[in-house]
Order: sequence, then C-alpha cells, then structure tokens
Amino acid sequence: MKKFLTVLMLAAMALSAGCGNKVEEVKQEAASEVKEAANDVKDAAAKVEQKAAEVSGTAPAVGNVDAKFSLGGIAPGMNFDEAKKILGEPTSQHDDDEFTFANGLTVDVERNVVEEIKTRQAGVNAGGVAVGMTEQNLIDAYGRADSTENDDGVVEHKYYSGDRRIKIEFDVSNGSIIEIKCSLND
Repeated sequence: MKKFLTVLMLAAMALSAGCGNKVEEVKQEAASEVKEAANDVKDAAAKVEQKAAEVSGTAPAVGNVDAKFSLGGIAPGMNFDEAKKILGEPTSQHDDDEFTFANGLTVDVERNVVEEIKTRQAGVNAGGVAVGMTEQNLIDAYGRADSTENDDGVVEHKYYSGDRRIKIEFDVSNGSIIEIKCSLND
C-alpha cells in the first residue's frame, strides 16, 4: 500500500511539474479577473450609495452645501459673508435685503443669513440642472417632485431636503426650466 501511494504521489508530482507553468498562468488570470470583478463591484456600490444619498437628501456637498439643495454652490441658511466669498461682491442691491450677482443669482438675506437664492439665467446649476434645460433633464436628475403646481401654464416642481429644512423649486414653461428658486422651508 505504501508503494502504491508513493508511486501515485510521484506520478502526481511529475504531472504537476509538466503542467506547472500552465497552472500558474490560469491562477494569475483568475486572480486578475477576480480583482477586476471586485473593482466593478466597488464602483457599482459607490453608485448605489450616491443614488441612495440623493434620494434621501444627503447627497455629497459642494463645500458644506448639498449640491441638490443649493444653487451655484450657495444654500439657504448659509452665512451671507460665506456666500460673497464664493460669488464675489454683489453687482446691485434692492430693498436692503436682496442682492444680485454677476452670474445672475439673486440672493435674499435676513440677519446676514441667506434665505433664498434664485435665477432666471442659464449657466448656474442646482444638482446639475440649469435654466434652459428640459423638464425631462430635471426628472432625470431629481426624480419625481415632492409636489407639483400649475399656475397659468407654468408648472412648479418642488423638492424638499431629507430634513425638509430646504426646498428647491423649478418653474417649467413649454417643457423648459425658466426659473430655479432654493429657499429655507418656512
């Protein structure tokens, strides 16, 4: 019996010696494929995590600001001095508490706190959505609105942050976004 096992072991070693290089190649290829699959899983998990954060209203911030509930990097509740660091000095002021900036943003301020940001000009975005884009672009980026109102042909899509502290409104006319307003939810 010992002789049989010894012969069997010698035969196995001889076979593995001849196939050793091929076995090693197969192992390396399999390891490479597993690493690639693991990276694909990590990427998919990151996308799922991002989407979950967007749905819950906790999407990654632009600075300290949630990109979906800010406009041009400015969010309601932000200190007005911080907003000016981002936007520069206002180009005009109205009624002591409303400021217009070069990029077309109008910012309403109360006690040095940003209450509302709005624009009717293209170029400034909220969560990747800007004036001039289509209603479908809005739905693709934000999903279905928390509430929708129609006022003389202008459809207002309202979305609320996860804690409902901030709301963002997109006014749509003839299928295109004509105004974006982001404000503290009173």
